[in-house]
Amino acid sequence: MTKPPDGFAQTYGVELLYEQPPTIVRSELLQSVRKYCPNAETMGDAEPGLSISFFHPDHPVGLAGAAMPAQTHVFVTEEPYSVTPELADDLRQSWGFPDVAEVLGRCRRSVLVTDMMSSSLAPKERLGLFQAVLAGVLDVVPALAIHWRPSAHFIKADQYRQAFREGGASRFFAGGLNVRFFMVDDAPGEMIMDTLGLAALGLPDLQCHFRDLDPNDVGTVLMNSGCYIYEAGDVIQDDHTIEGATVGSRWRCQHEESLVSPHRMVLNLDPGPPHAGDRGD
Repeated sequence: MTKPPDGFAQTYGVELLYEQPPTIVRSELLQSVRKYCPNAETMGDAEPGLSISFFHPDHPVGLAGAAMPAQTHVFVTEEPYSVTPELADDLRQSWGFPDVAEVLGRCRRSVLVTDMMSSSLAPKERLGLFQAVLAGVLDVVPALAIHWRPSAHFIKADQYRQAFREGGASRFFAGGLNVRFFMVDDAPGEMIMDTLGLAALGLPDLQCHFRDLDPNDVGTVLMNSGCYIYEAGDVIQDDHTIEGATVGSRWRCQHEESLVSPHRMVLNLDPGPPHAGDRGD
């Protein structure tokens, strides 16, 4: 498994958004988290505060010849929340949340949920643990929206809770993977679609530079391929092909630097002529 690329934090986290400052009771939160992580324990003293930390002894992490439990932290922020210009791209790529701007306009407070000492866990184990803790937090401190930072989009908190209950691919796609869409400014008719979310788990995201294909069909290929990589790992070799967006098509795969920021290693899916975008090579 590859390490997260440069520019990606070694922690994995989301921001929960609220209209009013939430109240978190440590004992209630622990009880809720234990519904999904039975062996979770709180760290530090039992006094109320702005930070509640959990450790997970059933998810050991190797560190300098020793083993220590993976950790999850819940931080209640004191600063008022507001939508900054830097979030514009994340808003535009939040396809499953059409009223995102209106909902975020009502949000005034936030809670951060992050993991720590967990980057060496296998991707499925790491994300699965994080998702379980997040579900426990949302059960007792319901939010309006979630800013899923590793995949750079916003989702409705209730949508995530429903997907978590459904499990399987629904749980993964609810927040962990985002399929993005971009028009190529200097090449009319050309488009780029990519995924974001796998790189934060040490896996390659996917991208496709194309023309004269239905973006919905390309998005389906990216979602299916992203789910496969999440389940199986970085097992698609360079020059191998996968089934494309049209009947009988085969798209060649190649690991390379991403065309769109954040810069990271991706698995490029080349649809070939006549649908491949002009890469200038």
